[in-house]
Amino acid sequence: MSILIFNIRGFYQLSKRLSPEENFNFVNSFLKRFGPYVRNHQGLMNKYLGAGFMALFPNQADEALRACIEMRKELDIYNSHRAKVGYKPVDFGIGLHKGPLRLGIIGEEQRLEGNVISDGVNLATMLEKMTEPLGASILITDYVVQSLEQPDGFLYRNLGLIQVEGVKEPLHLFDVYQGDPDTIRTLKDKTKALFEQAVTYYQVGRFYDAREAFLMVIKQNRQDKAAQLYFYICDEYFQNGTTAEWNGTLSVS
Repeated sequence: MSILIFNIRGFYQLSKRLSPEENFNFVNSFLKRFGPYVRNHQGLMNKYLGAGFMALFPNQADEALRACIEMRKELDIYNSHRAKVGYKPVDFGIGLHKGPLRLGIIGEEQRLEGNVISDGVNLATMLEKMTEPLGASILITDYVVQSLEQPDGFLYRNLGLIQVEGVKEPLHLFDVYQGDPDTIRTLKDKTKALFEQAVTYYQVGRFYDAREAFLMVIKQNRQDKAAQLYFYICDEYFQNGTTAEWNGTLSVS
């Protein structure tokens, strides 16, 4: 199944400014607005996570990814309504992974609930946490990309192999920018080929070429956090050489 983790960014800071009743009203109205996109694409709402949720998609990965993109587009509409009544905009990250899982009932006789046991849940949770440092709204693994029946129907770019703290094997990740605001989507699409070429240079140790290519990306899109991360590490490796453990991955903590 495809495993989706959705979480509101900076919820702790936001919640401190609200009363308990306002917190519940905000979370419930938020979930009421975005939850239907899961069901509209044959997904199952598995668990609420305070400021977000976990959803499962037993069918095509395409449906899960469409749900992600539509939720991201809905965010702009939601924030425009918030702006009209003087509220600050909110943001969220989505991690999407596809893999095997065990779905069943856990608990004891006084309290039972449906739950999922899978490494994929932890992985999808890590993806969601990495969306912000990588400047993405939606992060997906190569397992999702390989499962897409219509991969050409989506806008995404290859971020390369990302080494995550606490995970032994690097993750091959993709930034889905299809649902991003027009300006961001246009700039990422315009620089996609150059960005992905720079990632290839980096992975084979051509740090000077990678650095120059990432710099060209940044000049066109100054908000590109992933390109900035790569640029600084390329410059470091070009100037001082790599560590003995370097294996073509980008470390993100």
